[in-house]
Amino acid sequence: MSFPSSLIEFQDRFPDEESCWRYLREVRWPEGFECPRCGEQESYFLGTRRLEQCRRCRYQASVTAGTIFHRTRKPLRVWFLGVFFLARHKKGISALQFQKDAGIGNYQTAWTMLHKLRSALGPRPEGKLTGLVEVDESYVGGREPGLRGGRRLVGKTLVAGAVEHREHTAGRVRLAVLRGLTFQNDLGPFVCGSVDANHATVRTDAFQGYGSLGKVGIGHERIVQGKDPARSAEILPWIHCVFGNLKTWLRGTFHGVSRKHMPGYLAEFAYRFDRRWREEELFGFVLRRAAHGEPLPYNRLVAE
Repeated sequence: MSFPSSLIEFQDRFPDEESCWRYLREVRWPEGFECPRCGEQESYFLGTRRLEQCRRCRYQASVTAGTIFHRTRKPLRVWFLGVFFLARHKKGISALQFQKDAGIGNYQTAWTMLHKLRSALGPRPEGKLTGLVEVDESYVGGREPGLRGGRRLVGKTLVAGAVEHREHTAGRVRLAVLRGLTFQNDLGPFVCGSVDANHATVRTDAFQGYGSLGKVGIGHERIVQGKDPARSAEILPWIHCVFGNLKTWLRGTFHGVSRKHMPGYLAEFAYRFDRRWREEELFGFVLRRAAHGEPLPYNRLVAE
């Protein structure tokens, strides 16, 4: 299956709504249609309603049902354009820019569509980090005059990060919003959920919140930073690089992100970061996630 790598290729590949439906059907059912009720693989296509009707039990299934596109009123071509911008733009796209570029009537619709796509980009449970893993935390938000260093949170979002330390580059990354800095409720669950305890060693600074990692069966390498703040980047170079890129991306593309919706932006950043060497395939990757993601109604999105 080919993936568009430029806007010209996208326009050629998806000139109309019909081409998008055919492509989504291939992504949703790569081995052919399978009836969700009886398992039959033979079907009729009802062109006027764009439904697959099972040849055996006559159950009618939509290619968008049970996906991120569930009950959408927007054309699939607009959704595909959102997938293309989110996947192919290194810095992503803001809802305002997406609204303008896609000709969407109002900002709320563009914002909702992008957030629905982000909801499908979280890490797989089996994809835990291995090898030497740097772990740290940082505060994300605007500048606040009067605050100096330390782990102090006033109107900002506390984000934990873990990244595989490789010889010449960073590996995969995991990011999450934390409520606090306790091991039991915050740092411990994040590290345990992100790292493969049997195949990883975690490197942190001397912050006491990580002191119990050894007790839960995770190899822990603790390095004292000392009085020189510049040493933190020497101790944990790749996670500092990740946090720097994350903050630059959030400020430059979105200008501000609320704590409530921060997890969605972290998922997008980490997803694209982990696949930065496979940019040409990202459109297909994101669309596949959307086609197999769970529906996210607007009222649930804003409630969460």
